[in-house]
Amino acid sequence: MTAGDLLAFRAGGERFAVPLERVREAARPRRITPLPGAPAWWSGVALVRGEALGIVDVAAAAGLPPSTPGLLPLVVVLHGCNHALLVDSIDGVEPFPTGQVVPPPPGRGALSGVVAEEGGFLSLLDVDHFGAKGEP
Repeated sequence: MTAGDLLAFRAGGERFAVPLERVREAARPRRITPLPGAPAWWSGVALVRGEALGIVDVAAAAGLPPSTPGLLPLVVVLHGCNHALLVDSIDGVEPFPTGQVVPPPPGRGALSGVVAEEGGFLSLLDVDHFGAKGEP
């Protein structure tokens, strides 16, 4: 991940971020339809502006317990992907923390790095980890 603005958000009680240039929009689909037999990080499928998108559970993909989407789930739709990221809330746009990024802990394959910040960590999500089709 290189310098530039990030979209910071929360999932599974932790803070995450993705490069702002990769974000198409944030949306609240009416529902997420689960897919039987799908991996834990795959929440299901949702319609966003009439487009069917696979929904990746950021918390589960980062090795945390899977999220439980609320009545109005919040997703971050990415450019060039047929999937979106299930998040709990959006913190906003933040500058890239140049020089402060360290490698992620073992077992967190969906992360490209971690930044220590006051009161916790900001985990940088590797959106390319899922590939164009949302596959790890």
